[in-house]
Amino acid sequence: FEIVYTNMLNCKKTRKNVEAALDAIDSYLAERVALFNPVIEHLREVGEARSCTEIENHFERNFGIDCITTACEYLADRGLIGRASTPLKVTKRSNIEVQEVAFVYLGEGADEF
Repeated sequence: FEIVYTNMLNCKKTRKNVEAALDAIDSYLAERVALFNPVIEHLREVGEARSCTEIENHFERNFGIDCITTACEYLADRGLIGRASTPLKVTKRSNIEVQEVAFVYLGEGADEF
């Protein structure tokens, strides 16, 4: 807490201090990676890429958890799940599609930290 919060508020923001804070956050999350298992399990069960909207809706509806996309981004950065994209219509009646960030389970062995 001190490195991440207090030092960042009260000390000079040097590259070394910022890197120390980011390393502390990374270590904290790495020690608790099992907390992200429901995300990995969900993607394993569905067996295909799911848009961040679909994932957000699933976790909000079933677990009351929102902002799960941030966890997915973290897991993708760590190589525990894959990042992809899925088409999304701009409006319900639109013919225009854009790409939405999606995530996919990578298979066995990928979920080892």
